[in-house]
Amino acid sequence: MSDDELDNLREKRKRELLAQSLKNELAQKKQKEALKKDQEKGIRSSMIVNNVLEPDAITHMNWLTQNNPPVAQTIKDTIILLLHKNELRKKITKIELMKIERQLTGQDSKIVVKRRGKEATDLDKAIKKEE
Repeated sequence: MSDDELDNLREKRKRELLAQSLKNELAQKKQKEALKKDQEKGIRSSMIVNNVLEPDAITHMNWLTQNNPPVAQTIKDTIILLLHKNELRKKITKIELMKIERQLTGQDSKIVVKRRGKEATDLDKAIKKEE
């Protein structure tokens, strides 16, 4: 190989590496912007939702956001949708928030009865035994 061919190959490789690094930088920049937009969206939605929650419900929502983010996000989206449709008449309490959470996760509410000297049982089972 001649020196000119070798220099041409080196220049070509330098251009390829430069183009690849610019492409990677652009992709990282777009990813950072998308992440920043998602964070801003999350902050805005939290602020909107916190305006319609009572203080104890806000605490529960924060706990739920840390422990079960998909359910918390679904609840936030639902509250924002109801606000957009102007269907919320009052602030949401912790109990109402917990009911919504249970409906989304498919849990039934249970009342547990414990009598002296006996094991705790569901209210349904206790009533059926008495009948």
